[in-house]
Amino acid sequence: MTTKFFPEDFIQALKKHHPDEYEAFLDGLQNESPTSLRLHPTKGQGLFNDQEKILWEENGRYLENRPVFTLDPLFQCGSYYVQEASSMFVGHALKQVLDLSQNLKILDLCAAPGGKSTQLLSLINQVSLVVSNEIIPSRNKILQHNIIKWGNPNSIITQNNATDFKKSKMLFDVIVVDAPCSGEGLFRKDEAAKAEWSLENVEKCAIRQTEILDDIIHCLKPNGILIYSTCTFEPAENDDQIERLIRDYNLEKVELENVPNGISKTKIGYQFYPHKIKGEGFYLSIVRNKNSSDSSKKNKSKQLPTAKNVDGFLEEFILDAKSFKPLLIEDQLYAIPNHIISEFLAIKESMYVRHAGILMGTIKGKDLIPSLNLALSISINPNIPSVEVDLQTALTYLKCETINVVCDFKGWGTINYKGKRLGWIKVIPGRINNYFPKEYRILMDINKTN
Repeated sequence: MTTKFFPEDFIQALKKHHPDEYEAFLDGLQNESPTSLRLHPTKGQGLFNDQEKILWEENGRYLENRPVFTLDPLFQCGSYYVQEASSMFVGHALKQVLDLSQNLKILDLCAAPGGKSTQLLSLINQVSLVVSNEIIPSRNKILQHNIIKWGNPNSIITQNNATDFKKSKMLFDVIVVDAPCSGEGLFRKDEAAKAEWSLENVEKCAIRQTEILDDIIHCLKPNGILIYSTCTFEPAENDDQIERLIRDYNLEKVELENVPNGISKTKIGYQFYPHKIKGEGFYLSIVRNKNSSDSSKKNKSKQLPTAKNVDGFLEEFILDAKSFKPLLIEDQLYAIPNHIISEFLAIKESMYVRHAGILMGTIKGKDLIPSLNLALSISINPNIPSVEVDLQTALTYLKCETINVVCDFKGWGTINYKGKRLGWIKVIPGRINNYFPKEYRILMDINKTN
């Protein structure tokens, strides 16, 4: 075994906290990182059936080899999400501590790139809500793309600080805080994480985590659940944070009854170690709010601004259009699910909303230029015309290049690959216009093999 690739202070910390197994620990950090993904509950049915299942996520799979995901149209349309296996434990925990058939309001505070938000959207019922927040603009764009690909309309994406939520006095049934951390759990897959690690950075991360938790805990409903996670092994960023939170607020830790073998139980939570589990380093703890008072901001009964002459677009493009209301912002038409309208308006009053419901598309004159969001939505009208294409044509389409296919329809329709919609085309006399968004186009050589 060699330890020359790890910071010396990190090795000494391992010796202190894991004196009997730090060598096995370091060996684990030098093994190849496993490849894993999580299937969409509807779009992903039937995929990767021959791959090893992840013990704590029924839709999770380990792959024997890492393919070029960029060149898989099924990845591009949200049939699955490439996610580290350990972090999928969030869903396993929620299933044990919550009745997911209830109507829930969930906040994913540090949501980018979207793994936990898409998992939450897969778990809740269709009249619950996930608010996905990411303060960094570049990461928020990635979050938006991944949630759009997942296709669930009961989602709001925001870009705010934890203090903004505290000031809003909104309360949530569940708050997930995947806190920014020193990243030790990512050492074997991210060389930058090792290069940036230092004891000083650990201390800075712990301070930032404390600030976030002290703000967001005020947004947890009575009897509500807070799930805190990191990708580090540092006690100062894990158990110590939650132990302090329990001490300073009226909270109680929540124990899980069913924990797969290999996951270590700590004083306050659960730790994934790379030499004990098939996954990266990950920490998770669960606390419940024992407070009985409800200081939530009561949402006033408000309606969306009237959007004239657009109801026909909802009826044409959306299944069960009566369950949505149109919202027109400049020339952008959104369809907002009825059950999240009050929450959307309340959030919009005090915070920066980046996306909500389904972006239908852009109004141009009397026409609607439909969006990728609409094409990938699980609420799209299944009667929308489509044309099935092979892999090469699908990749050509995803590169925003001209495609040649035979269509039995005129006007708007979608390109499908293996029965899954990839995006829009418009069939006009003499040609087919490719409407895949240029900002999402594939730049990689499509002749590269998996």
